[in-house]
Order: sequence, then C-alpha cells, then structure tokens
Amino acid sequence: MRIRRSSPLPRFALAAALSASPALAGDFPTCDGLTTENLIPQTRVRSAKSMPANPAAGLPAYCEVEALIQPNRNSSIGAVYRLPENWNGKFYGVGGGGFAGNVTLPGVSVALARGYATGSTDMGHASANGLDPSFALEAPGKLNEDAITDFGHRATHAMTKTGKELVSELYGRLPEKSYFEGCSTGGRQGLAEMQRYPDDYDGVIAGAPVYNALVYANALFRVQAFHAKAGSNLLPGHTDLVGKAVMAACDAKDGVADGILNDPRQCQWDPAELVCKPGAQAGPQCLTAQQAETVRKVYAGLKSDDGNWLAMPLMPGGESDWVERSIGTKDLPRGRNAALGAPFVSHLVKADPKYDLMSFDPAKGVAEIEASFAGGEVIQQNADLSRFFKRGGKLILWHGFNDPGPSALSTIAYLEKVAETTGAGASPAEKLAQTAGQARLFLAPGVLHCRGGAGPDRFDMLSALEAWAEKGAAPERIIATKAESKISRPLCPYPQSARYQGAGDTNDHASFECRRD
Repeated sequence: MRIRRSSPLPRFALAAALSASPALAGDFPTCDGLTTENLIPQTRVRSAKSMPANPAAGLPAYCEVEALIQPNRNSSIGAVYRLPENWNGKFYGVGGGGFAGNVTLPGVSVALARGYATGSTDMGHASANGLDPSFALEAPGKLNEDAITDFGHRATHAMTKTGKELVSELYGRLPEKSYFEGCSTGGRQGLAEMQRYPDDYDGVIAGAPVYNALVYANALFRVQAFHAKAGSNLLPGHTDLVGKAVMAACDAKDGVADGILNDPRQCQWDPAELVCKPGAQAGPQCLTAQQAETVRKVYAGLKSDDGNWLAMPLMPGGESDWVERSIGTKDLPRGRNAALGAPFVSHLVKADPKYDLMSFDPAKGVAEIEASFAGGEVIQQNADLSRFFKRGGKLILWHGFNDPGPSALSTIAYLEKVAETTGAGASPAEKLAQTAGQARLFLAPGVLHCRGGAGPDRFDMLSALEAWAEKGAAPERIIATKAESKISRPLCPYPQSARYQGAGDTNDHASFECRRD
C-alpha cells in the first residue's frame, strides 16, 4: 500500500534520504520510480529521467516523463510531463496547433520556469507535421473514429488526468490549481476542457480557438475566392498595395496613425480605387476589375438568406498574411487555407482524400460539417459553461483582430453566446457585464493568427489568469509588446478597446485607456 504524505520537497530530490531509510524507501517514488508498471491506470510510462537545470534558459532541474495513455484499446495517446524540482504546487496543460499536438519543451518552458508541473499531448497521433490529417482515416472511405475523438477532446482530458496522478505520486499531493493554455487548435482544446470536463482546470486561456464549422467554411470560401476562376487571384505584390490603401483610408480613425487598425470592423474602403486605369498594363501597381472583386468578396464574407454567416470576412489591415494564407506560395500553391480547411473536410468529414475543395458549397457545407461524426467530436461550440463557472473557473479568451484564419468575430460571438446562456440580466449588455466576472475576451489589434502582424503580439496571459483565479483580481488591461519594437499597448476586455488619451508617447501603453466608445 502506498502511503501518501505531503512534503515541501519533491520526491526525486529526496532520493538519497529515502534510500537510507528502509521504512520509507517504498513510500515515495523517485523520478525513475515513476516507470513502475501499472502505477497509473490505462497508462504505460515509457521513460522517466532527471534533467539538469539550465540556468541560461531559466529552466530548473526537472523529471521528464514520457507516457502512453490508452483509455480504450484503439487509443494511442502520447504525453510528456515535466515535473520541476522546486514545484509551485500547480499544474499547467498546453495545447497544440493544426492537426498536431505539442510535446516540445519550448511549448511549456515559461510555465516550467515558474515551477509548474507541465503536461502536453500529441492528441492521439504522433506527427511532426501540423498539416497532416491522415490520422483521421483507417482507409479511404473509412474514418478512424477513435483517433478523431482523441484529437477532438479525449487526449487532452486523458493527458490532464494522468498528469495529476503522476504529480500526486511524485510530490505526495494533487495540484492546488490547474491551468490550460493554447492557441488555435490549442484554444479549441481549452474550450473542450471547460465544456466536456469542467473539473479538469481552474482556469483556461483560449487564443484564436478553431472551435466551430465556420473555421473550415472560411478557409474553403477564401480558397475559392482567390483560385476558382482564372484571373481572380492577386499577385504577391498586391498585398502591399492593398494594405497601404487600407491604412490611408482608415488608420487615423482611431486617433493614432500607426499602421494598426484598432477596430478593423470600422474600416470602410472600396478596392475599386485601385483598379487599373484604361490603357494601363495590369501588374502589381494596380488591380484588374476581377482582382478588385476578389478583395471586395473576402472583406464582405458570405451570409445565408436568413442573415447567418456561412463564411466570415477577412478584416482590413491583415493583408500582409494573404500570400501564405490565400494567394499561395511555391510550397502551398493554393495557400495555407487549402492545407488546413480543405483537409478537415476531405479527411474528417468526407473521408475522401481526393475531395475537390472547389466543389464545397458553404450554403450546405456548414450544416454538413456540424452534423458529421467529426463535427460532434471536434467542434466545441457549447456555450453553457455553468458547471465550469460554478466551481469558480475563469476563462480568458483572446484573438488577433487581423487573424486570417479563424475569425475574431467567431470568438466575439462565442463570448456573447456564453453571456446569453449563463449571464444574469435583462439585456445582452447586462448579461455580458455579469459574465465578465468569469469570462473575458481580449482582442489584439493588428495581430495575425496567434502571433505576427503589425500589432504587439507578446503578452503574459498566464500571470493575468493566476491573479484572477487565485486572488480574485480580474484582468482590466493586459500589456502587449512587440519584439524589436518600442510599441506597447494595453489589451482591453471586450467590449472595451484601447483609446489614445490625446497626449503622451503613442508607443507607450500608459498613453492609452480602456474604454467603450
């Protein structure tokens, strides 16, 4: 029988002392001892090794555990845990991106340096390529349903459950607090944890979550807009042309001409002004009428007859990412949208790797995605977070306002739906204000998908979540900076935004206040 005891020091740090005391030698496992067979149910620990501190990287000594988790006979969930010598008493789970998990050390290094026991997973399939959807098929026409379920939500939950049990084995007690952080697919993992397994985490940071069918409809709509017809695609040089015209029309409207649109929804600009003059040769210096129509189409998005989005618009100001995402490169001729949105539909929905993405019909496709097996397992749009909130859970959503993949509008819509479902009050504004005690959204102007773009894209959401969950200090503003730049800005809880106060350095966050116009 294993005796559980609380101790201020980690077990692997006490290995020598324990081995010297026969009465206690079997009570507390060392790092190597975590490989004991059947130590954790449904889990085989493949390796457990002590890693030395790396002062140059700011990393402590830690125990690195590689495990295989099999909640059923068809699952093969890889997980990696890093359990630090000077544990802070808390657990940190991290999300992946694209079709892949993230078990790398850089993915958890910030939390590990703070003393967190960390956990990450390959989401049920080992892959070094986030664009590879082949895990979803046993054969053409036959879905690998267990792999899809693991990718959708089960792997994250299994990693978390096993991680907490390993923590208890090594340190003698369960984590006092547990937090999850991820962006893109990782953001969706965070939403799945709250919706399906509300007891797993005390707080979640979900960035740019790819949580609904519109994410895939957006991608396919944009591929079709740029590539379906001869002459509709833009030249790479057009992104700079269009971006400068957008800034000339809209940049100063927020009070600061800085190459960042504070709220790109307020930018109204007609690409017709860039159409080549009669007799002018087409090229990167102007748009053909057909190219201008492409720009107009993707800025507008697509709605159904009853006014619901079938594909969300691209936000003005994010044109710098159009080449890789939409126009295409040598490696991705139809752009990254075709390499992510299309494979989800072809592999996880249609079970047909040869599916013609140009045949996708947004009017029918969104409903088809939602009704599919993958839709039921991977889409995480349940807005009822009452079980998570009831136990004191906190949610920080964030999204780059110029994200060319999942739209920031979808994340706004999710927060508003959460407020409508769980918030108290007579009006939507009252419900949103009441929900702000448990869930807040921070939009990052000028930021692309999870990082990049003209806007400041570096910020510390984990410290904000810690202060909220542990001290009750809800985040009122989160300071964002940018590498190799002097700019700093506050990110404000929606529906507030950062507004220049009319005096002071426009590169200094202190010159801005959060307010609702």
